[in-house]
Amino acid sequence: MTDQWKQIVNSAEATKVLKLVTYIHDLCDHEGDVTEFLPTMLHRLAMLLDVQTAAVTVKDPDGVQRVLARYDRGKTSIEDKLLQEIGVQVATTQNKIIESTHSKKIKNLLAVPISKSNTILGSFVLANKSSGDFSEYDDVVVTLVEVNMDHVIYNWLRRQEHLLVSIENELIKALDDILDETAEQSEALNKMIKTILDSLNAEIGFITLYDSEKDRHLPGGKMLRSPYPMSTDDYKLVGSLVRQAKEERKAIIQQDLPNSEINSILTVPMFVNGLFLGSTVLINKRDHSHFKAQDLRLVESVNRIIDNYLFQEEKFKRLRQLIGSEASKDVEEALMGHRADQSTGQRMEITMLFADIRGYSRLTKEMDPTTAVRMLNDFFSLVTPIIIQHGGMVDKYVGDEVVALFTQSTPSGSHEKNAVEAALGIQDELEKMNIDWEVTGRPTLSVGIGIHTGDVVLGQIGSYDRKDYTAIGSHMNFAARLMSVAGPHQIIISDKTYIRLEGKVTARRIGPFEIKGFGKHQAYLVEGHSPDQF
Repeated sequence: MTDQWKQIVNSAEATKVLKLVTYIHDLCDHEGDVTEFLPTMLHRLAMLLDVQTAAVTVKDPDGVQRVLARYDRGKTSIEDKLLQEIGVQVATTQNKIIESTHSKKIKNLLAVPISKSNTILGSFVLANKSSGDFSEYDDVVVTLVEVNMDHVIYNWLRRQEHLLVSIENELIKALDDILDETAEQSEALNKMIKTILDSLNAEIGFITLYDSEKDRHLPGGKMLRSPYPMSTDDYKLVGSLVRQAKEERKAIIQQDLPNSEINSILTVPMFVNGLFLGSTVLINKRDHSHFKAQDLRLVESVNRIIDNYLFQEEKFKRLRQLIGSEASKDVEEALMGHRADQSTGQRMEITMLFADIRGYSRLTKEMDPTTAVRMLNDFFSLVTPIIIQHGGMVDKYVGDEVVALFTQSTPSGSHEKNAVEAALGIQDELEKMNIDWEVTGRPTLSVGIGIHTGDVVLGQIGSYDRKDYTAIGSHMNFAARLMSVAGPHQIIISDKTYIRLEGKVTARRIGPFEIKGFGKHQAYLVEGHSPDQF
């Protein structure tokens, strides 16, 4: 028996070591995910050897060292990234590390490689021994643990590889089913990107299509189910990455983008016989982790189905026709014809638009009444046709404020979309009117608009002599107060309205704001339409 083993046998900690080994054997016999039990094992190891941090790193299917499990006795300043770097060092040298570093975060370190059949799987990392430096005794104990754990780690990694293959096969089958069942291309691409998002637990996705004649990138399929908005700058970023992926002919992964709601983005170009067809773009994982190389491999694999689908001659011609055509859709019915039962009223979900002139009192302070009234009439004459054109109805005029209701979807879109389109139209037309007014010396106007979606009661409300068809309810109050948040020339929409728009507008998240009577709420500043190309 060597001196090292005699030291273990004769030490006061021998019982604890034996208990740890027994626990490991029980762990190895248990049919479950090893990651559920590793923290407890590391806890026992840390207590036995009196260390502050104990961790297991593994080389994942991407070939990248990551922390599989860790235990910290209290607060620690050691980040996963630092433990991963130690794992990389161990894997590269294939040697254990015992050293005193005297750094701010790690004063001493013991790292032992985990290997199976001469293959380095990962490492055991112990940092910051409370009393003294790591000794040969500590080394032997950790080696004993590694010998009993290597096949468990090996089997777990193999299962992860098999799981990835299973996910890939299921995803490929799902995409094949979509192609078999869906004739219309844009619908098929939308279903495809949704299926890919589900498989990778992502929030936002695009399948971009490249129009070589006009050198532009079009969103052929898209799915946005994130609580965070896609701003104009974010869309520009997606466009630049798509173009970069095309030029460099390779996939791009970026993380933690500054001044953006994008936490992680994966862009994978599609080429067939040297011809660039488009890209698959995924944005943000739901668990806030980053896209990895294994995600890239999965997307590259399923891209072969998508680009072959696009490359088929008949489908490609149909795509070119789709890109080249421009269709206009008219509103078939005015909202005025869709009113609830006038006698009893009706509860329904609608979208409300509140708009008023900013600084109206200041503007009209020195005006004569005739000029002030004419200015208001001109404003209302500009606003009203736009509201009706987009399927809305004017509920009321209150001073310098106009209230509009969008109660039903139309062929041009949902009532949420129609309301935002009307708001954008109002701001555009007001800008043109201001140019004319400025030339003639009249004061220019700026308008703030608030839009919210919620349940209200619609009906004829008033006295016996006079009744108005209107909406009542707390959501009307919320929309009015949201309008007060909007500055000049701004359109502010609630989170509920934004989510329902499904990426049809670009917006920037702002707030939270204290909405009187409703508490703190996030809101979204509309920046314009979603681009029809990147």
